[in-house]
Amino acid sequence: MAAVLGTFALTAFAEPDSLPAESSRLQISGYLSLVGGRVWDGVPDVYGTAQMLDATCPCYIADWGNAGVYGRDFSITPESRIGLQGTYTLTDTASVTAQIVSRGTDERPTLTWAYASVKLSDAFEVQAGRKRIPLYYYSDFQDIGLSYPWITPPPELYGWEATNYNGASVRYEGNVQGTDVRASLFAGQEKVDDSLYYELLGYMDGYQGPTTVKWKNLVGADAEFSRGPLVARLVTMQSDIHIDNTADPDDPWEEQQRLRAHGIAVNLDFDSWFVLSEFTKLTRDYPQDGYTVSAPAKTIGAGYRWGAWTPFLNYAKFTEESSDIELYPPTGYKRTSLTLRYDLRPGNAIKVQWDKNTDITKNYGGDGKVLRIAYDLVF
Repeated sequence: MAAVLGTFALTAFAEPDSLPAESSRLQISGYLSLVGGRVWDGVPDVYGTAQMLDATCPCYIADWGNAGVYGRDFSITPESRIGLQGTYTLTDTASVTAQIVSRGTDERPTLTWAYASVKLSDAFEVQAGRKRIPLYYYSDFQDIGLSYPWITPPPELYGWEATNYNGASVRYEGNVQGTDVRASLFAGQEKVDDSLYYELLGYMDGYQGPTTVKWKNLVGADAEFSRGPLVARLVTMQSDIHIDNTADPDDPWEEQQRLRAHGIAVNLDFDSWFVLSEFTKLTRDYPQDGYTVSAPAKTIGAGYRWGAWTPFLNYAKFTEESSDIELYPPTGYKRTSLTLRYDLRPGNAIKVQWDKNTDITKNYGGDGKVLRIAYDLVF
């Protein structure tokens, strides 16, 4: 990982110097989060899970989508990441953007963004290509650690089997009666080979080997409203999902799902004091087996800016409600966290976070107390 981080950092700083100052059509930026932590104390789940990936349990899943798991041994693998983004302006109304990311869980650089933008007017823009699914408030910038008070956004909400999509969106940005409005309609699809999310679920459900996930007919809309200290965001989305695992040729399995998702985020910022909250509900219908699983999740926290220091207290909870607990035993967990952030200078920050994670249903990873430290940088 160190070699990859070093290569990306050198590229990010060296490339802009080779371009004409202020007149270049190419803009390059990047971010880095170096995160380390471990589970200090915990109670195993009812399965007595001893190992999850490389982590010795009790375990804490910090990143579901990328299989970032902390165990009893200190590790910088689960959440460390570096990203490099470039935007090339083609004309006054058209541009192309690409972003590559390398993570501790997978050092190979991954193309996470690659899209073209065309402005139709001052208010409307069309984008097509590969982008992040805008399901959550921080979706577009959830990898940029400097942009929020936590070490990473709460995994109770952030982290599913698909986080990006290939498709198109129509975006609006303007002011309506003194309220800043940003909104979009989006549609597309995604395919994930060897899903890390399902690799984690395999520790509970007992299956092994790579799982392929396909999201099709993904359609959604989101709208954000800003006025004074208040920011509110609404989102709705749906998709057809096909899951396939053929690791065991004698017992292959596949599954069809219908996903519906709704969410609301409400944030207040009074300069020194601020409050962040987000609530979502994802519902999956399993037509083959005739049952439904609903997963409400929430996070709410408050912080105070005191010069370069920002303490932040947060509570988050994820639960599942299954219409047939024999076919699908639900899971649930809740977490209280306290984060202390110190801004070294613009573009640099250090964070320390303590988490108390409770496995409500006692069937996934167990209880655990986690201590993490992070260095965040944007360049």
